[in-house]
Amino acid sequence: MYKISVDKELFKNIQFKKTKILEKATSLYWKRELLEPRIENDKIKYTIRQLDKLKITNGLGDDKPQLIIECEKVDYSFKKDLFEFYLGKILEQKNTDIQEDYKDSLIKQLLREKAALEDDMNKDHLTQVYNRRKMEADLDLFINQNNSDLLCTVFIDADRFKGINDNFGHDAGDRVLIYLAKKLQKYAKILNGEVYRYGGEEFVILCFIKKSELISKLNDLRAEIKAQRIYHKIRDISVTVSMGISFFSECKSKDEMLIKADKGVYKAKSNGRDRVEFG
Repeated sequence: MYKISVDKELFKNIQFKKTKILEKATSLYWKRELLEPRIENDKIKYTIRQLDKLKITNGLGDDKPQLIIECEKVDYSFKKDLFEFYLGKILEQKNTDIQEDYKDSLIKQLLREKAALEDDMNKDHLTQVYNRRKMEADLDLFINQNNSDLLCTVFIDADRFKGINDNFGHDAGDRVLIYLAKKLQKYAKILNGEVYRYGGEEFVILCFIKKSELISKLNDLRAEIKAQRIYHKIRDISVTVSMGISFFSECKSKDEMLIKADKGVYKAKSNGRDRVEFG
């Protein structure tokens, strides 16, 4: 096992995983230690000796901090003229006064990675808005909040979406869904809520807003969606949506709230589409 002494800052960076590649100049010492000559076709060639682990130290004396760390690979950078030690997991620590800080930092990093993974699992792959599973989990939380009397469900359904897929292709249909998702995300912030892809061309916004303010803002959203066309080589695509709304305060359960908002969509479709209706 090779021992490499580094300065205090680099030692901490290695310990906290900020430095994953340790570089050493190609001195005579390291050339002698790492280069293994072999004869191939009457020519001398060199391979780089691989190491399982390294001892990284800082300071002088017997009580100096040290790390025993996995060495995943040893390589040579022609561009930098350096040997590169690719560092893996820390196997052992000695005399490190920040060992607990390191553990805390590692735990926080793992928790952040876990949260990011969960967030990714809760998002629709195409539109990058939250999916139906996340909506159902959020709804269970929202109905128990102090302001649940303001909780509103808005169902949004793209009008004649099958015709868009049939006439322009599924790639164009996907672009329409992405376009809608971005518009809905913008307005979800205005409505003090969050947007979810419910399925197919259906989206849901769960928001907290007074009924007197809701209709005007949704009509602004509806008009903004309709105003912009999506480019296609055949002809530009016009998109409209039908919306249905319901309030939790007017329902006996969350399921009834969703059903009423869905009925509002059907009412909007029956009344000519490109409308907002209460369920």
